Amino acid sequence: MGLLSRLFSRGESAAQRAEWIESTLRTATAQVETDYLQSLRAAQRSFEAAETPAWTESWPTHAAPINEDLAKQLPTLRARSRAQARNNEWATNYLIKLDDNVLGEHGIRLQMRLTKRDGSPDKDSNDRIEAGWAKWGKIADVSGLPWREVESLLLRCLVVDGEYLYRIRPSRGPLRWQIQVLDPSLLDVALHRDWQGRRVRMGVEIDDDGVPVAYWIRAARTGDAPSDIISVGRHVRIPADQIRHRFLRLEVGQLRGIPWLSAGARRLWLLKDFEESAAVASSNAAKRQGFFYSPTGDAPPTFASSIITRVLDTAESAGKVLTPEEIQAITAAAEKFSTAVPGQFDTLPQGYQFTPFESKWPEVSADGYVKQQVRGWAAARGMSYVSLGNDLEAVNYSSARVGIVEEREHYKTVQGLFKRWLHADVFACALPYIVLNTPGLAGDRIAEFEAAATWLPRRWAGIDPVKEMTANEIALRLRLTSRRRLIMDRSDDPDEIAAEIEQEEARYGPLDANNMPRPKKNEDEDDEGGKAKFLE
Repeated sequence: MGLLSRLFSRGESAAQRAEWIESTLRTATAQVETDYLQSLRAAQRSFEAAETPAWTESWPTHAAPINEDLAKQLPTLRARSRAQARNNEWATNYLIKLDDNVLGEHGIRLQMRLTKRDGSPDKDSNDRIEAGWAKWGKIADVSGLPWREVESLLLRCLVVDGEYLYRIRPSRGPLRWQIQVLDPSLLDVALHRDWQGRRVRMGVEIDDDGVPVAYWIRAARTGDAPSDIISVGRHVRIPADQIRHRFLRLEVGQLRGIPWLSAGARRLWLLKDFEESAAVASSNAAKRQGFFYSPTGDAPPTFASSIITRVLDTAESAGKVLTPEEIQAITAAAEKFSTAVPGQFDTLPQGYQFTPFESKWPEVSADGYVKQQVRGWAAARGMSYVSLGNDLEAVNYSSARVGIVEEREHYKTVQGLFKRWLHADVFACALPYIVLNTPGLAGDRIAEFEAAATWLPRRWAGIDPVKEMTANEIALRLRLTSRRRLIMDRSDDPDEIAAEIEQEEARYGPLDANNMPRPKKNEDEDDEGGKAKFLE
């Protein structure tokens, strides 16, 4: 029996049934409209992002704790981030620009600012400490790396792996103190256990407050460690005061770092795949001219003959004698062989036809697609698309200045992290050994030496140097800044510049009102003699 015959009694007429259906449809429609309006009003009173219509079913509705996600996904994130850094041109360009702008040619340099009791610079002590730091930096790592290379290596680890790790190694090196840079993957992310009443999570042993107590490093060799390093199975437990583990904390309680390259990594990988596919398709389209249809599906005789002739020549030069069966097999293979070479016409086998795949999506040019993807990825890196994308086509002074200024603020932020995390910490640990190995420095002034240390990161030339120098001159006249501060903003040493100016003025004389060098005349010299001396 049909549905309608089950719903209606046999005594009802067709008109009655039609009237009932129409009435029921009106009632149901009104009820549905009422329910829909109520749901809209309810949605307006709630958060739109919390709604889950059909088109947002893939949008997560549950946020797992950060450490839970990292425990499962950090190895994959790190592996893909390292692959991008090694093989993707855009990622490599980002790493190069980051190293060039955060560290620069000379790295983040030490400048001591010790003063005497009268407030004048203590030049001798400053020079000795800076020279001692440079001496220590010649072999900073136990593997022999200088300090400048250690800076670049740790910056790369921070970006690619999301964290860097090094171990303090006293009694090593010329000054009896060095560091040992470690691969962050040695800190076993899969290690979860309890140890003497404390928790070990992702290789980090923490107390009840979440403070690291020790680090569990996968050991390749054991047996020669000091007494405070305990080998437990395939791990070495190193106390936290001997390890420096630094990463950018994005959530409360986070124990491991997130690779910086992971944000937008899928976009970058798809772009790489698109570029390779587009290159292959363009190459094939330029080489392949069309197809022949033959009754038997055999290739053109000249093409197959060329293959057979080359194989026979190769066999003859190698001293091989081919049997008739082998020659027949080679002939059959050559007749079915096709490749893509410039001007190629291939033959389709009998019964086959070729239909090219054509898609209308995306309806953008290859250049537009690449620009869109790189622009999105540059946003995740805190850099302007102009710099990261090497695209100066539509750049003017104003747009370039806006992008570059924001980009440089990001570089300054990373420099600040490095100064606090790395340079200040390493200098404080190495300072006692520098003092012991530098004559003329008092050991009871170590705290004073540490407090007087400042760091000069790389700075950049202005987009319009003349305008910026004019603005600096106005700021000086209004006493809104100092010459020392302006010099440090250029990453130069004010004391060195002051000493150089003093030497120049002693030799050539002070600058005149027109800011031109003026010769310093002796009393027994006339103007011409003084001018000649200056020119000499």
